[in-house]
Amino acid sequence: MRIRALGIDPIVGVTALLVMACGLIFGLGLWAVAVGALILVAASLSGRVVAWSMRRFALPPVGTSERVLISRSLAAAAVMRRLVQGVPDGPVSQRCQEMERQARAGLPTIRALGLQAFRVRVLAAGIPVDRLETERAQTADLLAARPEERLRIELDSSLRSTEAQLRTGHRLGTLAEELFARTRALTTSMEAVAAGLAELQALSSSDPTTQPQVALANLSREIDALRGGLEEAQTFGRRAAAIHLLEV
Repeated sequence: MRIRALGIDPIVGVTALLVMACGLIFGLGLWAVAVGALILVAASLSGRVVAWSMRRFALPPVGTSERVLISRSLAAAAVMRRLVQGVPDGPVSQRCQEMERQARAGLPTIRALGLQAFRVRVLAAGIPVDRLETERAQTADLLAARPEERLRIELDSSLRSTEAQLRTGHRLGTLAEELFARTRALTTSMEAVAAGLAELQALSSSDPTTQPQVALANLSREIDALRGGLEEAQTFGRRAAAIHLLEV
C-alpha cells in the first residue's frame, strides 16, 4: 500500500527488492542496496512526471467547442512563429520576436481555461434543470393546498433541496458560459496578433528599410489587450475553481 501511495508499481517494487536481495547474496553489499533504492526513486519520479504531464497538457475531447478554440490558438501561435522567421533582420524583427514570445506565453492559460470551461459545462449538464423546475412547481402546488403538518414539513424539505440544486445548476451553467467566452476572447486576440505580424512581415518583405509605425502600434495594442485578457483570465480561473470546489 505504501508503494502504491508513492506512485510505484508493485512489480517495480518487487523487482527492486529482488535486486537488493540478489546483490546481498552475491556479496555486493551497499552497492546492491543503492541500485535497488535507485530503481525505487526512478519509478517514483517517473510516475509523478507522467501525472504532471497529463495534468499540464490535458485537453478537452476532440469535437468539443473548447477543443476547437484551443486548436485555433495553437494554429495562431504556429503562424506567428513562421511569420517572425520571415521578417528581415533589424529593429522590426526584434520587436516582432518579442511580441511573438509574449503572445505564445498565453497558450497555457488558454489551454487551462478551455479545459476548465469543458469540465464545468459537463458538470452543469449533469444537473437536470428542466426536471427540477417541474418538480419545484409540483411541490409548490402541493404546499399551496395546505397539507397536514407532517406532510408540509416533508414538502418544505423537498422544495429546499430542489431549489438548492437549481441554484447550483444555474451557477454552473453561467460559469461555463463565462469561461468559454473568455477562452474565445483570448483565442481571438491570438489570431489578431498573428494577423498583425502578417502585415508587418508583408511590409518588411516589400521594403526592408520601411518603418511600419502604424502597423507596429496596432500590433502593440493587440499585445497589450492580450496581456490584459490573460491577467484577468488567470484571476477569473482561480475564482471559478474556488466556486466550483465550494458549491458543487
